[in-house]
Amino acid sequence: MLKSFIPLKYQKWATLFGGFLIHLSLGSYYTFGNISPYLTSYLREYEGLDVRYSHTTYILNSFGLFFSLSSIISGFINSKYNTKIRNNILIGCLIMNFGIGITFFTIKKSLILVIVSYGVLYGIGAGCAYLGPLSMAMKWFPGKKGFSNSVILFGYGASASIFDQVQTLYINPNNYSPDKPYSKDFPNEKYFSKLHIDLLERVPKIFLITTCLCALLQIIGFCLLCDYDACMQRASINDSDQSELVPELDLNEKNSLGVNYQKPDDGLNASQAIKTPVFYILTVIISTVTIPSTMVITFYKTFGQVFISDDRFLATVGSISNIFNATGRLFWGYLVDRLPFKVSMLILSSSLISFVSTLYLNKFIAIKEIYMLWICSVMFCQCGVYVLIPTVTAKCFGQKNFTSIYSLVFLVGVPSSLLTAELSAQSDKFGWFWLFMTACFLGLIGWLASFIFNVKKADGNDI
Repeated sequence: MLKSFIPLKYQKWATLFGGFLIHLSLGSYYTFGNISPYLTSYLREYEGLDVRYSHTTYILNSFGLFFSLSSIISGFINSKYNTKIRNNILIGCLIMNFGIGITFFTIKKSLILVIVSYGVLYGIGAGCAYLGPLSMAMKWFPGKKGFSNSVILFGYGASASIFDQVQTLYINPNNYSPDKPYSKDFPNEKYFSKLHIDLLERVPKIFLITTCLCALLQIIGFCLLCDYDACMQRASINDSDQSELVPELDLNEKNSLGVNYQKPDDGLNASQAIKTPVFYILTVIISTVTIPSTMVITFYKTFGQVFISDDRFLATVGSISNIFNATGRLFWGYLVDRLPFKVSMLILSSSLISFVSTLYLNKFIAIKEIYMLWICSVMFCQCGVYVLIPTVTAKCFGQKNFTSIYSLVFLVGVPSSLLTAELSAQSDKFGWFWLFMTACFLGLIGWLASFIFNVKKADGNDI
């Protein structure tokens, strides 16, 4: 393992970088909005299936559902049987790569099989591997949880900026635009026709390319991960080494739930956490605030094609917006380490709802640079949810059982995933305006829930 060659005092930074690389691979699902026109057109034109964009959104939503289920199961196994987190990460990466890889075959058969491979299996693998790097890094940075989470999740957000370009340059090097309307009643819903047979023939192979790139990132990242507890045991032989690894902790720093969230071995268990009101407040927030941004991630390219006839530009929108998605995680991590969670979440949710609720105006403005700015703003805001919620979960319930509790927060939000799936499937009936506005109305529920969040530090200030 690479970690055996890394000096003890640098192993926390190796863990941080290793987690970043693993999340750089896991975040490739953010490319769904970019690859959706290619994937859907292939199923329609090359395989002759009656498939629409509203149908292929089930791939993304099945990913979200099984991502949540996998997270809770792996977290439960880790807490119940005290398994090594590294094992969860390894198993998750293997399942994820298997799911992406076999999509090379399933896309040639049916939409259902693509949902199983690129939605279900991909979601199970990513969910199993997602929390491990975050949990391992927070133990190394007990006083800077927002910082450690944001660095690792920077990789999760930056992923699509790389994979978007790989997909588009390989599949569509000639910058074709969709040319075949679905019907006379839906002239703006366009797909690639058999006039671009060379484009369609390249679609299945992109899944093999993605698998190879993800596997390379995961192998390097996994080798860099260093277990905090094992390193502490080695460092206990030399007290000076131990003092270099982590800062001195305040053992009396307990929050209003009675948890010292800076100690790696302190915290509530899952059964205790679900008996607290704050647990359900967090589930409501993550279940509803994410709905508006999910609609944008799913449909930014399809909606953009209504008034922008430049496929390469729309792929660039995806790539640049995901740079904002990545850098935004650093911003929100910095913010939540310095401001109370309630203030940070209200800033985030207010901004997100504002941008998504006005996105439809771009159809009338029809200036592609402004549309890019709008999508970038949405992505900059939405990424903060996945920094703020895990950080505050650890601060409220402690680090000891973080993976199982945070997984439960995701699991309780499963009905939200089903609702999002149904909204996406009915997008052709809603129309773009009401699709985005309905998502924003649901997001307001999370905005309101942020007001009643009330966990205090030992000094009485909001956590």
